[in-house]
Amino acid sequence: MTNYIAWALIGMVGYSFTTLFVKLATRSGQFSSFLVLAIACVFTFTAAVAITLARGDLQNVTAKDFASPSAGFAYATGLALTVAVMSLFRALSLGPASIVVPIYGMFIAGGAVLGIIFLHEPLTARKAAGLALAVVSICLIAKK
Repeated sequence: MTNYIAWALIGMVGYSFTTLFVKLATRSGQFSSFLVLAIACVFTFTAAVAITLARGDLQNVTAKDFASPSAGFAYATGLALTVAVMSLFRALSLGPASIVVPIYGMFIAGGAVLGIIFLHEPLTARKAAGLALAVVSICLIAKK
């Protein structure tokens, strides 16, 4: 199995459990979705900083690099991820996971379409069919 496939599978499992744990944490009403997110972010931030330092990712980075186009995309990533995760956690606190998660999961098809449009990745008949089937399947799963 290719390394990126393994990471993608680990991410899928992690997001699957995230859904379950958010629902369990917010179900009683004791913790808001944003408090759960704040707690989760502490874990995520700590792990990301520790891994970045352990890998030595900052050794060849200067202050000037944080004003580069790559840094701008990193900042945009942070903003987009903040909106995405805050929205997911809030939606999970308000509605059933069996509806929220499939709708949220459409980011996979959305990301594929953005890759085709902006990164000029090839659109094959197979990919087009897969995207169409993804949309249909989400509509079927998320229908109340």
